[in-house]
Amino acid sequence: MFTRSQRSLRDWVEAKVAGHNTHATLRAYCEQFGLTGPDVEGSKRDRAAAAVKGMSDHQIAVSAEKIAMHHNDVEWEEAALAELEAADPVISEITRREVARCFATTPLSGERPLIAFLQEFWPIDGLWLSDTHKSLTSSIEQHMLRNDDWTVEELFEVLEAFKWSRRRFVRILEAALDPRSHRGEEQDRLRDCINAVLARDGYQVEQAGSVSGYPTYRIVRMSGAVAGAPKNLIFASAGPKPDIGFADAINNDIVILSNAQSCLVYERPIADDGLLWDELVVWWREMHCAPETDESDARRRLGERLHQSLQSEGERNLFGGYFRLFRPLLGSALPALIPQVYLHYDPATIAQLRSGKRLARQRMDFLLLLPHRNRVVVEVDGTQHFSDAEGKASLDRYSEMAREDRNLRLLGYEVYRFGANEVVGAGAQETIRKMFERLFQKHSIRS
Repeated sequence: MFTRSQRSLRDWVEAKVAGHNTHATLRAYCEQFGLTGPDVEGSKRDRAAAAVKGMSDHQIAVSAEKIAMHHNDVEWEEAALAELEAADPVISEITRREVARCFATTPLSGERPLIAFLQEFWPIDGLWLSDTHKSLTSSIEQHMLRNDDWTVEELFEVLEAFKWSRRRFVRILEAALDPRSHRGEEQDRLRDCINAVLARDGYQVEQAGSVSGYPTYRIVRMSGAVAGAPKNLIFASAGPKPDIGFADAINNDIVILSNAQSCLVYERPIADDGLLWDELVVWWREMHCAPETDESDARRRLGERLHQSLQSEGERNLFGGYFRLFRPLLGSALPALIPQVYLHYDPATIAQLRSGKRLARQRMDFLLLLPHRNRVVVEVDGTQHFSDAEGKASLDRYSEMAREDRNLRLLGYEVYRFGANEVVGAGAQETIRKMFERLFQKHSIRS
């Protein structure tokens, strides 16, 4: 139906930017959609080229998707999504057809008007069927409303839904599972049918919430995520080791008995969507700041407190680079990069330990809590990770580190390591950018 030219996403974004006549409107446009925002004068072409200069293909695709949605340009939105989803497992045409057959005995939109339902996902009003010279809307009305001679599979065929981006296809299924469309036994049947089919391509239907007692659903990738929800987050360790006890062991409520100032404890419920930087700022402002403290000042103070826990130049570069690179890009969707997080805990002194030996890997350098219970550990390795106290290479020390990595991965954590020299000096920012960009692409993190 669409005949998009061979122009690249980058060229298309440049063309959109070039349409602005003044520097002020150009800058506002760039800021709105995460573009560089040029500080150059010259022709429209010069300014447009400067707006995307230095942006990776992934960053261009993120901006292109936002621009296309703003202009209601489904064609280029699909092109951007194709780039963003390139690394994700596909939902194949075979799977999509079998999903369509789950609606063999029930309307796709259920209790909602079909035409209005479809208009949310595809520009059916402006499309025509070449073999009949009828509008797509009138054809759907004829074959699915006045008559019932089209199946949902045939509808998907004329909509070209078998070629849609994964995200658009998932969105229409989530809307069909919404209680405004189907409720009760029919909703349960559709959920089970769609879930069984999608599992073949590595996706699953999971409950996202509820409306008026009816469940809502979302479709997510299957993963070996960590079982259970986080209950206590003890982090930003700086100074003497805190002494931790239970205020209520039955409820798993902890209390810091001594050295409370040397760590932070986040005890609020952490949703399935993970923990965002903005949520951490709100907590810090409410728990550790005076009532009159504004959000920007609270953000600054939290950053300073977390910096105090960083133990090397490499850790400081990674932490600072993460926020400089991805705060402008992701905004309120930025996951919190949490430093010095306790994973294991044993008593404060060696004397209190029967074996006289501490648990290995008590703290993680950094932790991200991402959607769908995905936990990502990021480590910055200096010589202490593979050498003994005298600075000599130690196979025992390296083996201990490798063993703990295996244990974490078997529990469902993802573990990524940087050598300290990778995140210090020339090329460090590019190394940091590439790693987190690919991580966020893998987990579909975008603003």
